[in-house]
Amino acid sequence: MAQHDTLQRRRPVPLAATRRTRKHNRNPMSSDPEADHPPESMGGTPVVLDMTSQHVRRAVDGDLSSLGWVVRRLTPLLIAQAGWRLGPMMRRYYDPEDLVNDAWAVALPKLAGLPPRDGRYSPVLLRFLSTTLLNRVNNLVKKHLRGDRPGVVPAGDGDSGGDPLNFLPADASGVVTAAIKREVRSTVLECIDELEPIDREIIMLRGIEQHSPQTVAELLGLTTDAVGMRYHRALKRLRERLPDSVFDDLITD
Repeated sequence: MAQHDTLQRRRPVPLAATRRTRKHNRNPMSSDPEADHPPESMGGTPVVLDMTSQHVRRAVDGDLSSLGWVVRRLTPLLIAQAGWRLGPMMRRYYDPEDLVNDAWAVALPKLAGLPPRDGRYSPVLLRFLSTTLLNRVNNLVKKHLRGDRPGVVPAGDGDSGGDPLNFLPADASGVVTAAIKREVRSTVLECIDELEPIDREIIMLRGIEQHSPQTVAELLGLTTDAVGMRYHRALKRLRERLPDSVFDDLITD
């Protein structure tokens, strides 16, 4: 698992601490009677869907090529989050790729019920995936503390566990597996790793997991102004380093 080691130069935020953020963050899969149909305009301005949102809508309609595009697009961020959340010790027992596979197994059957946020699907899908993954890590930590531990995962072994996507059609399951193997060592991870440790934590907490600025500030011992400044600076650097990439899907406000 050497490809993830440099993502963990600072101790990650305690897992239990993020549970307090639930009251600050709306459930991205919650029911909304007006969310089934994204608005054609907002405030008189036509809604222009980002590329990821367009592909999510096509995937809902059964377009497997768009489904593959969405999985390939978001998977590197989830790999980064899983490696950071697990930390070096837990990565000896659990493969981040398996956790990402688990998250997609939960999310793919629910795409059709995904409510857009301000007409966009990409931030909602990323929030749902990252929350699902975080819950999975929390459960693994509890099992680990009870002494229920699997065998040590061999370094670089991306096929250590069973395939949680067996209940999906074979073509859809294959899309996820291929995407993970192609993207896990991508330049997306390299770009995140180049950030200062505190900025990586802010990108994870604010950009990927989408905790509020106030929550991120409390967890990291910063002011909300400092969180906002560092987040926008780090996001700008990532987007400049890798234009037209998944970094465009991270929230900007």
